[in-house]
Amino acid sequence: MSWFEDIQLGVKTDLGTYTFTEEAIIAFARKWDPQPVHIDPVAAQNGPYGGLIASGWHVCAIWMKLMVASRINADRKDGQRAGVSPGFLDLKWLAPVRPGDCLHYTTTTHEKVDLKSRPDRGIIRSYNEAINQDGVRVMSFIGQGLMKRRP
Repeated sequence: MSWFEDIQLGVKTDLGTYTFTEEAIIAFARKWDPQPVHIDPVAAQNGPYGGLIASGWHVCAIWMKLMVASRINADRKDGQRAGVSPGFLDLKWLAPVRPGDCLHYTTTTHEKVDLKSRPDRGIIRSYNEAINQDGVRVMSFIGQGLMKRRP
């Protein structure tokens, strides 16, 4: 079982890849972020990005799906469920994601935070990013997760 004290900083985990299709971009955006740049290829062509782009929230949702899958696999191995998150820091959408882009997602343990209010837990902060097929970072943020300390 892994505990807060066992977490090593600087450990990079490959979460996997996802290829964005025009259909998936439009379907996500119609439901959650219905701006013309995300749902209308013709209107998007005349927009600031010169074409259809994925919602930043779509890019984040794919990170979440891949992170959960990674945590479920890790939890099966070490027996401890991943902690809940008190939020994230410094979210950046750095470049547009277009139909056909294949993003590679990673997370790297970054910092440990002691909690005076909850001495039985700590926060693990991780640096998360998505890199496209051309090596361009398109999204980054600092994630936080509560983790149990040794009894």
